[in-house]
Amino acid sequence: METLLGGRISTPFTDLDRRVSETVSCGIDAIDSLTGGLPRGAVTEVFGLPSSGKTSILLSILAAATGRGEICALVDGSDAFAPECGENAGIDLTRLLWVRCHNLDQTLKVTDLLLQSGGFGVIAMDLSDLPLAAIQSVPLATWFRFQRSIEKTPTMLTLISQEGVAKTCASLALHAHGAGFETKNPAPSFSILMDRLQPIVEVVRNRSRQFSLHSQSHVRFNLHSSFSSPGTRS
Repeated sequence: METLLGGRISTPFTDLDRRVSETVSCGIDAIDSLTGGLPRGAVTEVFGLPSSGKTSILLSILAAATGRGEICALVDGSDAFAPECGENAGIDLTRLLWVRCHNLDQTLKVTDLLLQSGGFGVIAMDLSDLPLAAIQSVPLATWFRFQRSIEKTPTMLTLISQEGVAKTCASLALHAHGAGFETKNPAPSFSILMDRLQPIVEVVRNRSRQFSLHSQSHVRFNLHSSFSSPGTRS
């Protein structure tokens, strides 16, 4: 791992003893305003059904992190990532380690190895297309071990799945809901579709902020903006 990444940044594996309590941008202003940002040294979970916007949020998180000069890793549970889409979303692919997995067991083992290695700004697990029953069978102790391995580091572990699986081990949990659009055009172009789609993100858990019963718990964000400017990706 050090041989692979050592030439890209200097001393990439020196952060294991660093304590951090900061939050950083996910690249989507509306979500940052709602959550206060993504917590370092913690687990963030984004879940939702297909076409809910969760993958766009993942791309934005990775784009924002690589834009800050961080090295990131994507553990792709079903080998579904398209590098060209990531590049269009603003991800610096030279700072992204893409691990192509084909089942849950591989995904968990690779993630464990990367978390123990240190030196990553974001490690993302994409579990979206893996069998839900298998993911739900993962012991809570596994997610707890993952959380403990990064709690004193600046690394953020981000989980993407159809349902929340990390439970209380996630410091920040976001539920993405797909949203429709209204148009009089019977056959809108792809850009019009993306511009008018506004998924909703609901905060399910946020330990870095205190919310009152009357505080805002959800926000809409625009998918089209995710591929136009680094500060508003989704």
